[in-house]
Amino acid sequence: MMIRLCYASVRVENENDLLLDLSDILVTAREFNAQHGIVGVLYYAEGSFFQCLEGENDQVLELFEAIQQDNRHTHVHQFKITPIVELNFKQWSMKYVNPNTQISDYFKNIGLNKFEPNLLNAEQIGRFLEILLNTANVEKPTKNYVGYQNRGYQNYF
Repeated sequence: MMIRLCYASVRVENENDLLLDLSDILVTAREFNAQHGIVGVLYYAEGSFFQCLEGENDQVLELFEAIQQDNRHTHVHQFKITPIVELNFKQWSMKYVNPNTQISDYFKNIGLNKFEPNLLNAEQIGRFLEILLNTANVEKPTKNYVGYQNRGYQNYF
């Protein structure tokens, strides 16, 4: 049986740079998930993570056990596990969605002044996942980053 498991957590501030933490999480997740048939999406803003994992029940639950032990986050709030027929994020072993105004606006519209995913109810999670999925489907135009400020910049997410 395939399931969807979503959770929210709070980033633990440490000596590591946020971009380094995100990069490490994504590299590890993408490799592991590709080998175990798990897909999903990760979003980070304002000190909080939101992640949705989809795949076979045993694989996802085993992965989530390991995720809960990760010392880069705390206050892990698991939402209700949902049985699914089809993978929504099947194109990505782990998609990262950059913070954007559409998501900020959504949280404001539901009465939250900042990104607090742990306060979402089941209906709000469904809508949030739709936004993440649609945002993930939008390809950004490629452009050459030139000039002093963008020298050496690579978008790894």
